[in-house]
Amino acid sequence: MTEYNDTDKQIMIHTFKSRDKSRLQELIKFAKESGFSKIGVANCKAVQPYADKLITHLQNAGFSVFSINCKDSCLNGCCISDEMRGPCCDPLSQALFLNKCQTELNINVGLCLGHGIVFAKHSIAPVTTFLVKDFATEHKTIESLK
Repeated sequence: MTEYNDTDKQIMIHTFKSRDKSRLQELIKFAKESGFSKIGVANCKAVQPYADKLITHLQNAGFSVFSINCKDSCLNGCCISDEMRGPCCDPLSQALFLNKCQTELNINVGLCLGHGIVFAKHSIAPVTTFLVKDFATEHKTIESLK
């Protein structure tokens, strides 16, 4: 049988108490059940309007929200690879910024697949995904499985 530590058990309990709601309602209830007050939002610039709406909902729910979009650092892609010239997404800077803000929970809003992986790897706070960016299906990734 798998052994859960006390922290993981608490996450499982808070998830259980937050189920059967919309993803937004679940997120807010989970964060409140967990005692979080500082939430980070790391988003893709292409989905900024969605991130802004999420931030407003979180603020209205009483959270302090810190946000950064993928282009805020002004990283030049050639720092990553010669073929990536011009403005480049910077998930590492997003994670480092939110770490500096001492967020307690970070939310991935539409980061590209690999960028989300890098962001989660470097985030001190746990990361959950609110929006999976998928322009082919209007961000409804499950449609690809039908």
